[in-house]
Amino acid sequence: MTAIHEAGGPVNVYEVTFTASSVAPLEEDAEVRITRAIAGLPGVAIGEGAAADGSRRLLTARFAIQVDQAMADAARDGSRLAKEALALAGLPDAQLVEMNVRLTGGGPGIP
Repeated sequence: MTAIHEAGGPVNVYEVTFTASSVAPLEEDAEVRITRAIAGLPGVAIGEGAAADGSRRLLTARFAIQVDQAMADAARDGSRLAKEALALAGLPDAQLVEMNVRLTGGGPGIP
């Protein structure tokens, strides 16, 4: 993932990985549903699928977003998008338990 340059200057690309814990047991198609939900979200540059651990009721997914400000904005936007994807995937009660935000492009010296 690399920086995307727009009229206002470079836009940073952040990779967001999140894990959510489900109150109810995960259905067999949870990975497919969250992947489709992420792919349909506005502002998501790339959706890279998901993984489910049904025995622990955990769902992990990854996507990339473009942010023209700092990491705090990417964390805020990434959290909002993760929660929205969970709701769209039919898991509105799932709780975010972990989130990682990593700058992957756009900053000086960042590939």
